[in-house]
Amino acid sequence: MNEQGSHQDNRPLSGLKVIETARVITGPMVGLLLAEMGADVIKVEQPPRGDAFRNWHGDGAGPVSANFVAMNRGKRSVDLDTKTEEGRKLYRSLVRSADVVIENYRPGVMDKAGIGWEQLKEFNSSLIYCHITGMGTSGPRAGLPTYDAVAQALSGLWSQLTDCSRPEPVGPPFADQLTALYATVAILAALQARTSTGKGAKVEVDMLSSCLAFQTLAVTSCLIDGTVFDHRTRGRASLSFGFVDSVGRPFAIHLSSPQKPWEALCRALNLPDLIGDPRFRTKADRSTHYDELHDVLQAVFAAQNRDEWMALLAAAEVPSAPILSVGEALVDPQVIALDIIGDDGPRSPVVINGHRCMTVRTAPEFGEHTEEVLDSLKKLASDDALPD
Repeated sequence: MNEQGSHQDNRPLSGLKVIETARVITGPMVGLLLAEMGADVIKVEQPPRGDAFRNWHGDGAGPVSANFVAMNRGKRSVDLDTKTEEGRKLYRSLVRSADVVIENYRPGVMDKAGIGWEQLKEFNSSLIYCHITGMGTSGPRAGLPTYDAVAQALSGLWSQLTDCSRPEPVGPPFADQLTALYATVAILAALQARTSTGKGAKVEVDMLSSCLAFQTLAVTSCLIDGTVFDHRTRGRASLSFGFVDSVGRPFAIHLSSPQKPWEALCRALNLPDLIGDPRFRTKADRSTHYDELHDVLQAVFAAQNRDEWMALLAAAEVPSAPILSVGEALVDPQVIALDIIGDDGPRSPVVINGHRCMTVRTAPEFGEHTEEVLDSLKKLASDDALPD
């Protein structure tokens, strides 16, 4: 535990025991989010190498990858071979005193091993069991391997992120991380329900459904009025614009629905005639003539540098910001003021009663806490046999 640990004892999930039997992103991110809230997350890893993200570059050597650290801060690692009967017996013993299990194996894998929901609930009736899949447990694709790009593609999400005439994978692993967020919410809801019923529950979340649910506006629009969103729909509807300055540095402006930001922008740029221009008079007009408006404004913004424009637009209260690289964002004064960046990654964005939730451990070495955790099991089992 680091020096911050003494300030984190009152985190909302302190005392909650979580067994994470998950790999790569979706399941491990759920464990990370729960650990930030104070849960004791025990990551069960299969020998000989554990989570594939530990050595993502495939050379089997060198330091633990950033991929692994990003999703596994704040956890304890146990080296446990659940392919053996002894390993499965120890796993059941771990679960016996747990509140939550997280796993993201294909449907049926854990059940066949004898450590799935049906088996575990028999000796831990208050267990919250979270099963994360790519495509759910039914349908023609349910048993197929699913990764982030596959779920993005099938859900329609990818079509909103790139020009499909030249499709390119863009941005963070949206499908993986969206699924993790929905799974975390589901676990917390099940835990809340348990406080009144005393009963556990099986929670199921899949990547395809999560991507569709995240697109609530696009899906609803398609169902109600037949509008099919593409990669330009959102910008036009919200009047979000990207521009470059005199030396090509990018920045963003979001004019949205109110008339006030639009008129403030016109006055700040000394273009009051645009306010009454019939092409741009209303939000609907500006959306219809989006490309024309972009070109008019870009011609103006090309005359000066970004810092000057940012100062002018901020003074006029026009919603705007420079488009930064991740490296630039980390040293932005506003980001620094929020104190959200730790030594090995972003901290939780959640602040409760003035205290930011955060992990109090670094990402563990493979099997780092095996002896510690198994010794605690021996104490728990001193008066009781381990479950078969």
